[in-house]
Amino acid sequence: MEYLSVQQISKKWKLAPRTVRLYCQSGKILGAKLMGKTWIIPENVTKPITERVNNIVEIYPDKGIKNVIIVGGGISGVFAAIRIKEKHPSYKVSIFEKNNKLLRKIYATGNGRCNFANQGNLKNKYNHEGFVLPIIESFSSFEITQYFERIGIKYKAVNDLLYPLSDTAETVALMLNKKVDQLKIEVHLEESMIDYSSSSLTTSKKAYPFDYLIIASGGKASPQYGSDGNIFSILKKHGYSLIDPKPSLCPIKVKENVNLVEGLRAKVRINLLIDGKLKHQEDGELLFKKDGLSGIAIFNLTHFINMENTQKRISICVDFAPDYDEISPDQYVQFLHPRLAAYLTKNHLDIHKTIFTFKSFYDFPNAQVSAGGLSIIEVNELLKSKKEKNVSFIGEVLDVDAICGGFNIMWALASAEKVSNNLDDYGKEK
Repeated sequence: MEYLSVQQISKKWKLAPRTVRLYCQSGKILGAKLMGKTWIIPENVTKPITERVNNIVEIYPDKGIKNVIIVGGGISGVFAAIRIKEKHPSYKVSIFEKNNKLLRKIYATGNGRCNFANQGNLKNKYNHEGFVLPIIESFSSFEITQYFERIGIKYKAVNDLLYPLSDTAETVALMLNKKVDQLKIEVHLEESMIDYSSSSLTTSKKAYPFDYLIIASGGKASPQYGSDGNIFSILKKHGYSLIDPKPSLCPIKVKENVNLVEGLRAKVRINLLIDGKLKHQEDGELLFKKDGLSGIAIFNLTHFINMENTQKRISICVDFAPDYDEISPDQYVQFLHPRLAAYLTKNHLDIHKTIFTFKSFYDFPNAQVSAGGLSIIEVNELLKSKKEKNVSFIGEVLDVDAICGGFNIMWALASAEKVSNNLDDYGKEK
């Protein structure tokens, strides 16, 4: 059998090479094989028919005019509003946001670049995988990029990470806001939720009737962007089970004195040890803070620490030279910043096995997401409340979080898409 490259197939089918790669990765091209890092495709294979993408603007039959209220103007709430209005044009869709603009938190994601999805393996990235992955897989990175391109958000891949081609989160916010305006979605800014009943939302200004209520208010991370956790006291009054929110994807404070190496960075291999047993290993950049450790690899450790949910002995073992064999202390300066080399030798620390003892997380203003929130036992597989009809929950308000790499935004988008597909028939997937 003859095989063609991605570039050859892209010319043959008149598609962008990245689209062909996404077809391969999502299994939409029969017989495609990954050889090393390169996809090869059977010469005579048929161009896939991507029904889900073709039907992405499908309009559902409506049963009269309904009021849909979405609490929270982050990416999950805004995307839910857009998708619901696209599918149900006759519905009145309203977003209530306590900030003075929508999508405020998105500007800070990915250091302002907005890593909005990941086309790599989804295993071992989320808590509650059995609950989360079917929802993510039903609106995967492939569907996300196809939809984003349709509304004017071009994208690029950096390894498995997907970013807007412009390399700025402002593009994502601009195009989503533009879609909100085009669809005439009603936006209430600087209006906070106070409570709700079976058919009415009470805000800081007045009460509004609804047929469907979608709570997308976020957790407690980054309260400076609006997600301050006030929603949890409201949900507690309604009898919901909550998992105590904790900071995640944030720096870690350690018991050791590291202020002498504050500001230094090093490429390292990090091992998370729980009661002396290896829980997670990752290569990445380590940044020393005045009283702790930072960097993406450290942020990811917080996700796995939070999944323990118990008070255990937590240690972080750092290998500052993972690609080298035995190194004597007098040689440390050949591999490390002189100040860091001096710190290790002065404290009689092994360059391959430097142990730091976990003390605590940095607080919520320093966290990208919060672990915890509304327990997943309170919703069905369609993210509808088991307690209250026509109430749904999406995004970070639920006890769902992931490591860095676009996975948390993928959950925000996929959970919004899931609810947008299942408004009318309670408990029944469309």
